[in-house]
Amino acid sequence: MTAPGLAPGRSRGGGPVAAAAGPTLAVPMGELLTRRAPDPRLAEVPFVAFDTETTGLRLSDRMVEIAAVRFRGDRVEAEWSALCDPGVPLPAAATAIHGIRDEDVRGRPPAAEALGRFLELIEGAALVAHHAPFDVRVVASELLRAGLPLPDNPVLDTCAIPRTLGLPVENHRLTTLARAFGLRPATAHRALPDARTAAGLLRAYLEQVGPRASRLIREGLTGCGPGIASFRAWACEPVPETPIVRVLRRALAEGRAVSLVYHGGTRGRLPRRAVPREIYAIGGAVYLEADCLEVGAPRTFRLDRVAAVRVDALREF
Repeated sequence: MTAPGLAPGRSRGGGPVAAAAGPTLAVPMGELLTRRAPDPRLAEVPFVAFDTETTGLRLSDRMVEIAAVRFRGDRVEAEWSALCDPGVPLPAAATAIHGIRDEDVRGRPPAAEALGRFLELIEGAALVAHHAPFDVRVVASELLRAGLPLPDNPVLDTCAIPRTLGLPVENHRLTTLARAFGLRPATAHRALPDARTAAGLLRAYLEQVGPRASRLIREGLTGCGPGIASFRAWACEPVPETPIVRVLRRALAEGRAVSLVYHGGTRGRLPRRAVPREIYAIGGAVYLEADCLEVGAPRTFRLDRVAAVRVDALREF
């Protein structure tokens, strides 16, 4: 069984993974977390701990594995992992870390297919990761390569939380923290074991540190805590001001559609009409997320591939 609205989890080998169904959230997350009652009822908030394995440590490197564990309190609702074919050979240095070989990923679906399932799994949940900025940027880069919009879920970093609280630990590595909080750290550096450990750490912070951790997490999920941000805030960089960006910002502010001449995708240089939703930058590239009127769905466009943009009577650039 799986959580309501979720497809069955899959194991690393493609088979089903045991998952327990949990109750749906009785009240919206914002209302739940801003109550003034002494008990914030964080046990009712859905979390998804996730982890990735890659071909390297640069933003341009590709994802080869992703895993997620959806849970509420001590109830695991779903577990899932997937290997992805990165389309490039795996460096020996990367294989030495996670043990994934070229033959393990050859012929597997690309990251774009796996991420569709990931987006379903995280819907309505707060995300949890260890060294969250790295994993968030890995996922964000793959989403943008696939032309998919970035999610905006809140993200908790299990590495940053003990630092913020000033907990007396030897260091903030995943295995060190797991041992410090009485967890059995994963022996293999793989996505699903590491996601399970991150989930266990968040539960341990709440149970063993108590109100200080609960308060920090509650404040973070409501947007006012230090060191905790949304997926997009972790992923994105400042957007440089350019003539195209200024035109798009005006269209965004006025809620108007734009006509784009775009080098990429299946339409060639045919103009595309879209209603801008957000502009963001990651890895030195700037992206427009917009509702594409031709396909009736959100799409992401790299601005360095936009040859011209027009809003009503504004001139083209």
